[in-house]
Amino acid sequence: MNKKLLLITIHIAAWSCFFLLPIVFFPRSKDPQYQMSETLKLMFFCMNVYLIIFYYLNTHIIIPQLLAKKRWIYYSLAVIACLIIFIYIPKFFEDALNAENPNRIKKMGRKRHQLYPFTGGSAVFFLVFTVSTCIKVIQQWLSAEQRQKLIETEKLNTELSFLKSQINPHFLFNTLNNIYSLAVVKSDATAAAVMKLSSIMRYVLSDTRQHLVPLEKEIEFIQHYIDLQKVRLTDKIKINLVVTGDLEGQQIAPLLFIPFVENAFKYGISTREDSEINISINIKPGEIEFKTDNRILAIETDLEKKNGIGLKNTRRRLELLYANKHSLEINRKDGHFYVHLKISQ
Repeated sequence: MNKKLLLITIHIAAWSCFFLLPIVFFPRSKDPQYQMSETLKLMFFCMNVYLIIFYYLNTHIIIPQLLAKKRWIYYSLAVIACLIIFIYIPKFFEDALNAENPNRIKKMGRKRHQLYPFTGGSAVFFLVFTVSTCIKVIQQWLSAEQRQKLIETEKLNTELSFLKSQINPHFLFNTLNNIYSLAVVKSDATAAAVMKLSSIMRYVLSDTRQHLVPLEKEIEFIQHYIDLQKVRLTDKIKINLVVTGDLEGQQIAPLLFIPFVENAFKYGISTREDSEINISINIKPGEIEFKTDNRILAIETDLEKKNGIGLKNTRRRLELLYANKHSLEINRKDGHFYVHLKISQ
């Protein structure tokens, strides 16, 4: 409402200045010959009112109905018709002006652009035409840009929601498998694991609805996931999670790191040989750095086949959420799988 009122105020102020221009530019003299008569004042008034009418006619009817629909010929004819009407307005006052001061008319001639220096020229009409057209075209362009941004934002939100929905069931399915394994052997750790899962589900179903979450909560979520994984692991497997830097005030998109962590557990541990998973999160000024390092203990073809969905989704989320603000390197070297992700804040 305030914006609309401001717009109306600006229009009133602009047109008020426009009405005052003839008075400012009209020659000032004590000679009655050069003083503005009542008829001349009325002519100025009528021509200015016509220009105001033309301004809103052009912006609200002619441009939307003709120019916007690319009806170029009809649009040109409409503008020309309005110009002709404007040019012939002084003719309606010609007899009255001649009767008032025939000597002035005889002296200055029949050229109305000399007789009426401000509103008598078609230049003023083209000025109003240019201003109104430019303003309307710019408004339509900005409106189209805003509409396109809304469409892209809606598309982005829909795509991100879809990607999240792919990640969450995949993670929960693996976690439930772990708890099921505990329940089968009637482990005392089952109850604690259920509580961990409850905390994880609360985070996934509630907190991750936000576009960004505190980095501290995301790390806590990863720690809970690791704790659940440790329940089924042997002493041959070492899990190292190292967090350095100041977490205060840091935020990140939810569930962004977990696919890499899941991947490390899925393909980097073995019950028959020693294995180690290293996860590090380093917070620097304006940057969050995430790394994982694990041995590849899965068959190559199996790794290629099953590894795709989670990492592809994460790549896509990074492209959508942190376009030009991240770098992701995924390498396999000397039997190890490395992930190095940097996110600029």
